[in-house]
Amino acid sequence: METSLIIAKVLGPLYMVAAIGWLFNRDFYRKMIAQFSQSHTTLYVSGILAFLFGAIILLLHPYWGTDWRVIITLLGGIGLLKGLSILLFPRTLITWSLAFVNRPALVAAAFALAFVLGVVLTWFAYFA
Repeated sequence: METSLIIAKVLGPLYMVAAIGWLFNRDFYRKMIAQFSQSHTTLYVSGILAFLFGAIILLLHPYWGTDWRVIITLLGGIGLLKGLSILLFPRTLITWSLAFVNRPALVAAAFALAFVLGVVLTWFAYFA
């Protein structure tokens, strides 16, 4: 349980702050996502980091129960898969990133989901 709380105490506020940051800086984030796909170095480094953090979470937190802690394991798995996909299929990820940034409703939904995940993780980490 301690590992769950530590990870949730980091990821929860991070997800909330990123989502709130997007809310107040939508144009900045839209441009950042568009530029992200143009920098091969940034794409590669983000793939390495996503793979690394996803693998670390899965190694330290392989929880497959039925309570809130499974969210952390799922986020680790998603991070690992994201890193793998960026490293193995960078051109496909560039195409998807550009399609994503040109759909404001999809971007808003992604940040809304990030905010909700942040609230849930923060709640269980600090208040439950």
